[in-house]
Amino acid sequence: EEAKEETKDEEIVVELTDEEKALSYRKMPNPDMTESVLAKSYADFSVPSREDGFDEVTFHWQPEGEATKLLKDWILSKKLTQRVEDLKPGESFKEAWTKWQKSLQEWRKLASDWKDTNKRKALLAKRAEAKKKEAEEKGDEAPKDDDPEIDMEDLDVFAVNNVCDVGNGEPLFANFVYEDWFLLSTRYEIHLLVHSFNKDLNDSDRPSFMEKDLGFYYNRYYKKTFSFKSYNAKDLAGLIELIQDTLAVNKETSFLEPVLSEDTPIANFVKLTEEHRRDRQRRLDAGDETAELKFPRNAPAPPARQPPSGSWQGGSSHRAGPPAVGSRGPPAARGPPSHPHGNSSQYSSRSTYSSSSAQKRAYTPTGASSYSSKQPRTSSYSGGGAGSGGYGGGSYYRR
Repeated sequence: EEAKEETKDEEIVVELTDEEKALSYRKMPNPDMTESVLAKSYADFSVPSREDGFDEVTFHWQPEGEATKLLKDWILSKKLTQRVEDLKPGESFKEAWTKWQKSLQEWRKLASDWKDTNKRKALLAKRAEAKKKEAEEKGDEAPKDDDPEIDMEDLDVFAVNNVCDVGNGEPLFANFVYEDWFLLSTRYEIHLLVHSFNKDLNDSDRPSFMEKDLGFYYNRYYKKTFSFKSYNAKDLAGLIELIQDTLAVNKETSFLEPVLSEDTPIANFVKLTEEHRRDRQRRLDAGDETAELKFPRNAPAPPARQPPSGSWQGGSSHRAGPPAVGSRGPPAARGPPSHPHGNSSQYSSRSTYSSSSAQKRAYTPTGASSYSSKQPRTSSYSGGGAGSGGYGGGSYYRR
């Protein structure tokens, strides 16, 4: 018993860890503000001063300078990790985005027309007529119809003045495939996104954002989902490998940085994409199979559900002969065939009879009747879904 009393009388010594000693405040189990509210207001936090209307401000734990620095560092650390929930695209972004969409649509149409032989001839004829008219306005002689021969493989893409016509009527993007168009759009979209973020937020401490917030801001500006899987990439590093001429990452802050200036002409993105395409092609020709790009595409919409096969209420029936004797067939038709299930849109008013059954019977549609005049009927019905007077493929005849 005396030993127990001596143990109780011993003074308990509590030692703080280095991490606890570095704290200037106590961590509470529950926050004072929710993260959503904090994200909208923390950038405006400040240390109280006499300018705020206080008669006196006393700093007990740390001097005013250190307290101010502590708050500033905390705000900066928040800016590095916290995304701006209420950020909205500015007018300059909307103007640039509208201009880009219009140009991209025109380029894709021109590329499609160039691949069509007849449309290509029309384009070249229109081009020749335009050159002739321009020469007449200047008082010059009409130019020759022969265009200079241009070796597209040896052509310097960055020396091209007009991406829609490299000099012989052919557009610079004539050989673009799905992957090239996709990378072209990605180049410009991320370029515009990073520049617009900096302009719309207007915060010198946060000129850009990190990889983790790329999907959020991409959706905020373009109203569509961003996924690295669309490029067969695992992360941002995989994407940058494809568009390193447009996007980079700051090693110190991990912020995304645009490689090109804000006023870069949109035609330059076509040139970068064509140069990248040629580089991949040269590597493929040299035997480097890793240079080939195959991006996943959106799966087509599933086909509309068809009525069950063999159903007498619509569609085709595999039953070619009359119903078994004694069986209960569908009701006799009175007047025009009805369409209880609204499937008339799936068939034309003059349907061609088709059946997958081994036993088939030829018939000749007459427009207003779906049975032969040589076969008098005593009772008939139509399964509907073939249009007025049409052959639904599910009719029965009794002779």
